[in-house]
Amino acid sequence: MYIHIDYNSGKPILHQAVEQIKWQVVSGKLLPGSKLPSIREMSRTLQINPTTVVRIYKELAHQGVIVLRQGQGAFVSESSQKQSKPEAVEAIRDSVRAALVEGLRLGLEKDDLDTLMNEEYHKIKANQDEPDNHSD
Repeated sequence: MYIHIDYNSGKPILHQAVEQIKWQVVSGKLLPGSKLPSIREMSRTLQINPTTVVRIYKELAHQGVIVLRQGQGAFVSESSQKQSKPEAVEAIRDSVRAALVEGLRLGLEKDDLDTLMNEEYHKIKANQDEPDNHSD
């Protein structure tokens, strides 16, 4: 599992790591049941405090992306992608709205936003690139 932390980004390390792990799950790079690195190993690899790794794993567990097993570690949830359609829509509505507002604020038109959404969707499905850590 590869995670790139941009220490110069305005985005907190926790959010960068959570976003990248979630991307790896939805893109199929991390399969259900896959074991994540131990807290100590992840801390050493990313050169971050172990407490931050604990917070990353707790956030992912809270979101249902991973399960934490006492004494065994963190594993990608078998049901991390299984939600009813209405629940899934509600879970991302605020994020989509925020992205649309920012795009409109920057002068993008609906066609630009549609194109961007479609391009990113297809990249994720094709495992083509990692999420952008430089955006806020």
